[in-house]
Amino acid sequence: LIWRDFYFMILHHHPRVAEGKSFHAEYDALRWIAPATGDRYFAAWCNAQTGYPLIDAAMLQIRQSGYMHNRLRMVTASFLVKDLGVDWRRGEQYFADQLNDFDLAANNGGWQW
Repeated sequence: LIWRDFYFMILHHHPRVAEGKSFHAEYDALRWIAPATGDRYFAAWCNAQTGYPLIDAAMLQIRQSGYMHNRLRMVTASFLVKDLGVDWRRGEQYFADQLNDFDLAANNGGWQW
C-alpha cells in the first residue's frame, strides 16, 4: 500500500506523468531502439516469445489471467526497457490493457521506477 500511496502522491503533484511524460523530464530525451526492431521485440515480449523462460512465463500469466505478481511486473518491465531498449510507455499501456487490478498511479509509477 505504501507504493500505491507514494505513486498516487506523484500523480497528484505531477499530473504530466499520466500524459506519457517522464517523472524526470530529462528522461523524455532518451533514445529507444529503432522502431522496426522495437516493434519486433515488443511483439515477442507481449506474446511470451522472448526465449527467456521467466519473462515468457510471466507474460503468459498476465495474458491468461490478467494478473502478475508485483516482483514479476518489475522484472518484465526492466527486461523490456533495459534489455530490449523498448520505450517504457508501450509496456505501461500493455499492462494497463491486461491487468485486472490496474491502477493508473501504481502502473505508471512502477514503469518509471
